[in-house]
Amino acid sequence: MPDILTTPHLNLPLPHPANSLAEDVLRIRDAFSALDQKIAGLDALLASDDLNLDTLQELVAAIKRERGDLDQAAAQLLEHKNAVNARMAEHDARLTNLAALACAGL
Repeated sequence: MPDILTTPHLNLPLPHPANSLAEDVLRIRDAFSALDQKIAGLDALLASDDLNLDTLQELVAAIKRERGDLDQAAAQLLEHKNAVNARMAEHDARLTNLAALACAGL
């Protein structure tokens, strides 16, 4: 039984030093076939005249361009959230004190 190694992203078969060449040659062939299929799919997308695909590609490109602004906005939202949470904690503490005073009849 050959030792099984694969690539992390595409899960393509990799040769292993403990395997014989007879075991790994078929795995290497499968890896090349899988890569060829992936590249053929990418080539088909690049050569496509599908208007919807162009629109999606433009949207993805715009999102990537604006990612910095989105990251900055997310950081600002997190700051605001933390500030609101801090103020809520202050109000909770005040309400707890008021409730204790009310219970004491003061």
